[in-house]
Amino acid sequence: MSSKQVEQLVKMANQIALNTGAHTNAEDSARRTGEHIRKFWTRAMQEQLAAYLREGGDGLEPVAVQALSEV
Repeated sequence: MSSKQVEQLVKMANQIALNTGAHTNAEDSARRTGEHIRKFWTRAMQEQLAAYLREGGDGLEPVAVQALSEV
């Protein structure tokens, strides 16, 4: 997995989290972010980001971290 791919996945996960209301309702945003990732991301993308999270997940928004724990 290249670092460019991981950077892009982090960026996309954070954008989804912010677009689903991370600043207004973190729990709802995490649920909706997780749903989006499960529905629209490939299994490989999900696994890459999950592995990155296990390694520390630097740069992921807290709502994205919460959402990934449910994916």
